[in-house]
Amino acid sequence: MFETIRNSTERRKLGFFSCATGNPIDDCWRCDRNWHLRRKRLANCAIGFGRNAVGGRDGRYYVVTDPSDNDAINPRPGTLRHAVIQDRPLWIVFKRDMVITLKQELIMNSFKTIDGRGANVAIAGGACITIQYVTNIIIHGINIHDCRRTGNAMVRSSPSHYGWRTMADGDAISIFGSSHIWIDHNSLSNCADGLIDAIMGSTAITISNNYLTHHNEFKFD
Repeated sequence: MFETIRNSTERRKLGFFSCATGNPIDDCWRCDRNWHLRRKRLANCAIGFGRNAVGGRDGRYYVVTDPSDNDAINPRPGTLRHAVIQDRPLWIVFKRDMVITLKQELIMNSFKTIDGRGANVAIAGGACITIQYVTNIIIHGINIHDCRRTGNAMVRSSPSHYGWRTMADGDAISIFGSSHIWIDHNSLSNCADGLIDAIMGSTAITISNNYLTHHNEFKFD
């Protein structure tokens, strides 16, 4: 009897110091105590249809230092809007905790990662995220809530282009005609329309480990 109990106890101890959670995405990066020095390894952790999304892995880091969003046509350097419209790959991180209230929808350019790990980052109380006719986007670790309908305004989508935007529905994340998208470990809630729409032939998408509350729609068309 003693031997049986001892062996059982020893077996339980085998996992005591293990970082493994059983979640293949978490286990891919959380076991590295220095993950914050090797953030881009996250791009190797996706599973499912969006597993080949590299986001901004092959680009530089961009540190968001300013939570403001005062100008959707000429965004200030250091803001999230200025980061996501750039033509080059970028891995976007945040200097500190912040709440970002977007005046107009945040239109993302290709090959971008929004990485909220290490800070408490919310996009809340205004417009939210649009992924339209682009590729290779990763959004990880962001709290997106209380998105509102916005639009009938000029909004920049790249350094060389801005244009008129009609009214957006007020989804947390809207995906139109885009591919290689990975949405992981975000909290999404209480938006004017739905939380995530992926429509118009969008493909190669993984939506994993997100916490979705207070919503009436989650749509793939």
